[in-house]
Amino acid sequence: MNAQTYPVDQEMMVRIRRELHMYPERGWDLDRTAALVCHELDAIGIPYEFGKYGRNTIVATLNPDVTAFTIGLRADMDALPIEEADHGQPYISRHPGVMHACGHDAHTAMLLGTCKALWAIRDQIHCRVKFIFQPSEEARPSGANVMCQSGVMQDIDCIIMCHVNCVDDVHVISSNPSATNCSSVAFYITLGGKAVHVATPHAGIDALAAGVKIYNGIQMILSREVDPFDMCVMSVAVMQAGSTVSANADKCRMEGSLRCFKDETMAWARKRLEKLIRCVAEETGVTWELSWSGEPLPSAHNDPAMYDAFVRSARKVVGTDKVIHLPTSPGAEDFAYYEKEKPGLLFGLGMRNEAKHACYPAHTKNWDIDEDGLQTGARVFIQFVLDNMDGISGMKIPDKEQK
Repeated sequence: MNAQTYPVDQEMMVRIRRELHMYPERGWDLDRTAALVCHELDAIGIPYEFGKYGRNTIVATLNPDVTAFTIGLRADMDALPIEEADHGQPYISRHPGVMHACGHDAHTAMLLGTCKALWAIRDQIHCRVKFIFQPSEEARPSGANVMCQSGVMQDIDCIIMCHVNCVDDVHVISSNPSATNCSSVAFYITLGGKAVHVATPHAGIDALAAGVKIYNGIQMILSREVDPFDMCVMSVAVMQAGSTVSANADKCRMEGSLRCFKDETMAWARKRLEKLIRCVAEETGVTWELSWSGEPLPSAHNDPAMYDAFVRSARKVVGTDKVIHLPTSPGAEDFAYYEKEKPGLLFGLGMRNEAKHACYPAHTKNWDIDEDGLQTGARVFIQFVLDNMDGISGMKIPDKEQK
């Protein structure tokens, strides 16, 4: 069976993607977005559950009574707090300061297109397929974590997702058999000192000087204590201190991000940062407080058996030359929560086309995609389902009774 022989509604996916792009919403506040998805699912005729796994969550199911094997397909739906640049595109964001700058509008449109195509040939599909439309990938609490805690993965055997990019040319598919994304957490440091006139520095406690010492200490940790073959990024992105030229700073606020290739490296780095701050505070006399954005987002890892099966399917759609290796990204992806429950696979889909101004990095105001790639993403999903309805050889599925 070949996905190329089945119709995919490109016009529908472009329409949905542009509607979502014009009216982006953030986090869990996806009322309009969720209403659009539900409207499209109603038009397809597929049954779905709304709100069962958290606010504005949607899970549609093909072949709900088939329990032998279940494939999950996931799309995230939320946007980012970015003001979109106006290049004359008719679908520019109508919501000031909010933009689909990471492709989640494309992800949702492709999954709906996949849903429509598979529903049309449902009599040929003999596994169960669950279509997961997830809020809050970009915000916290993580939508994936909430949905997993609510049991969305209980009757799913494996799960797959697509993330578009403008690094690879349109229609190019990328994946790998190991790590795809790093673990991530944000940190917040508050230092308290004692303000005095700059002419008498010995009588005060300079919080800014302590902050600089911590900043430099972080660089030493990264260059001398981290295995060069591992990945650990500890970046201070915000440093605020002082308000006048005539007195030393009595407060210093630092904010940053910690990203690690391995979860064990993340645990070590968190303890090491706390030790650095404590030692500097003892040396300089400042008070200190360290807080985190929450538990670190786990690192994401593709299942090797799923990868082998995926590559075979992807090559049927785009050919061997357009299926390439996906480097591990220091960026985070909450798809990792699903992978902690069951085997999973993330693949990339190139959307780059300079002639269409689709050549800018994600999370920037100029981001856009070549919409011709939407049909490719849908066809890859379809082909994966067609090829793996009876299960995936070598994939280890946890005992359902233990979940």
